[in-house]
Amino acid sequence: MERNEMIKILMEKAKISYEEAEKVLIQCDWDLLDSIIYLERNGKIENDATNTIITVENENKKESEEKEKMKSGGIGEIFGRIFKFIGKVISKGNDNYFEIKKENKKPIKISLTISALLLIVAFWPVGILLVIGLFTGYKYSLTGPDICSDKVNEVLYKASESADNVKSDFKESYKG
Repeated sequence: MERNEMIKILMEKAKISYEEAEKVLIQCDWDLLDSIIYLERNGKIENDATNTIITVENENKKESEEKEKMKSGGIGEIFGRIFKFIGKVISKGNDNYFEIKKENKKPIKISLTISALLLIVAFWPVGILLVIGLFTGYKYSLTGPDICSDKVNEVLYKASESADNVKSDFKESYKG
């Protein structure tokens, strides 16, 4: 609400002059309700049941909606959502495993979170070790409750089969 409108409303409700309404509003930091209460306490307005108090619900609603919009689009909420997402990813990574096994031996299970960190930190050494592992008979798979790993495990199985084929072809060509 503009200041002139507030002055006019206070003039109508309190039946005071323009200058007096402006002076009271300035003293009350342009708060209309506080101005009316101030005038009632100083005896300028009669405080009886017939007087009405102005409700500024629409203005308050608009202000609260604007605050909500600013709050919902704030950088704090964005960071909160990002950290929440990262937390969910880490939690799922800790519940699911990258499994390394060789023939009938007990498999080695490494959480996907640790596996991803190893790949990020030491991509080349880990990648080379995985390829060497394929050629020495190790098989890789993903296991866990939160993973639809059928297609991924199929690809990993085909990779180990291909490594076995390359290894057997190399042995045959070496013998021949």
